[in-house]
Amino acid sequence: MNLLIRIHDWFSFLGPGVSYGLAYLLETIFILIFVGISFMALIYVFRKYMARIQLRIGPNRVGKYGLLQVVADAFKLIGKESILPANRDDLAYRLAPLIIMMTTMVSFVIIPYGSLAYFGSLTITHSDVTLVLLFGVLSLLPIGEILAGISTKSNYALLGALRGVAKDVSFEVPMLISALAIIMISSRSFITGAQTYNSLSLAGIVENQVIPYGIIDPLGLLIFYISMVARASFTPFDLAESDSELITGYTTEYSGMRFGLFYIGLFGMVYLGSFFVSILYLGAYNGPASSDLGFIYLFIKTIILVLIAFLAWVSLPRIRVDKFVNLGWKYLLPISIINLVYAGLFVLYIR
Repeated sequence: MNLLIRIHDWFSFLGPGVSYGLAYLLETIFILIFVGISFMALIYVFRKYMARIQLRIGPNRVGKYGLLQVVADAFKLIGKESILPANRDDLAYRLAPLIIMMTTMVSFVIIPYGSLAYFGSLTITHSDVTLVLLFGVLSLLPIGEILAGISTKSNYALLGALRGVAKDVSFEVPMLISALAIIMISSRSFITGAQTYNSLSLAGIVENQVIPYGIIDPLGLLIFYISMVARASFTPFDLAESDSELITGYTTEYSGMRFGLFYIGLFGMVYLGSFFVSILYLGAYNGPASSDLGFIYLFIKTIILVLIAFLAWVSLPRIRVDKFVNLGWKYLLPISIINLVYAGLFVLYIR
């Protein structure tokens, strides 16, 4: 039994239509609350992690060990005056941070989370094409960046938006080709060799991973992870922000909680990307007693990938713009095509 059916049974006296509607709504709220709390925890961990690496103390005043610092910062952002540019395109200006945040949050609804003891399966979206659906939702992120850059009538913000689009295109192409290699590998059962029909489903890809695809396709894992980290736009990949050149890029003219929404989107991409890599390459929730502990396995793998990304964030210098774009087009793209050929040969001859 999964969580959706369990909640449906609780409200079955209201009729099937109402009970299923409430079940989907409550399960979605449950996942979004978990994601929101995770965001706050990630920000705290990142600040302490950065402080430890840089031989500082980090948050230590508000609450025990500074645990309430993130809450205090959230209230500070909510209470700050929102200063609006005089020449802005008002509708686009207000929509941009909402698009960034909502796109990130909706993406978490698509991910298969596995099972957790009494609650059963925590997956909300059951579809045969969740991989395509997730990529489609993520493709909306550049729209928010472009609206933020153009609507403010600021040259710094405009240049940041153009850089952001260049970054997204440069790394999304090799990322998609790497995902195509996974679809090919997952198209046949590892045990029987028979053709499978759920290789476009994230849950189906996980079910087919008798051996984690990161072992079978380590090159694809490396390409996909680098591309996802690069899309998250933090140092050394902060091409669109570039604090030393563009102030904060396309968010330059945003203040208060609107700026906070962009910040949530940044940490959301780190978190989401780590979930995504865990699902495609590391077996996600597969493991001993996965019917009870599947979600725990997925969460541990995701946190390890997040910490690796944080280590790159705090320890590597910024990459020059031309070298950053060349990394995607001149190196990752050709390697991803070679990896795609390898995946085809693997499916044809090794299986």
